Amino acid sequence: MPAGKVRVTGSGYSTFVYAGKPIAFLNSVEDSGQRAWSDKGQAYSFIQPLGSRTPVEIATSRVLGGGTLQMTIQELWNQAIWEQLAGLSGTNNIVEIFDRLAGSPNYVTAQTIIKPPGTEANPSKWRGKIYHNVTIVDIADGDTLTVGGLDVAKPVVAAYTHSTRLR
Repeated sequence: MPAGKVRVTGSGYSTFVYAGKPIAFLNSVEDSGQRAWSDKGQAYSFIQPLGSRTPVEIATSRVLGGGTLQMTIQELWNQAIWEQLAGLSGTNNIVEIFDRLAGSPNYVTAQTIIKPPGTEANPSKWRGKIYHNVTIVDIADGDTLTVGGLDVAKPVVAAYTHSTRLR
């Protein structure tokens, strides 16, 4: 691979936006991706009639399930980690978050945006992923204090119904 072509995530060329705004102290985002859906937990099934020594067909789901985003956010002195997300300031727990999100007329959209070097002024060259109908489904509301610890980062988990590619 040629030198200088590797994507460096901590360089400012990759950003994550929730409800149109970046999360200032976001450490990481882990996208589970979407997998083929099945109510039995397996997105394929071997079709093997009685008397056949081997399956005669493999049936596949062809339906996508939703995905999740696990965001790890640096805790600040004056607010809970989830309050750094647009529209959630002043909420105290997961039920208040559910109420706030349910009271909004529109779902939240989130985006991962990748800006290759030299394209900062040219959005048509950017790529990434758009997450649709994003809903916060879990927050880390507990606490762990460690002697000698320098910072506290906690997860917020959101679910999304589907995603599309940017570009």
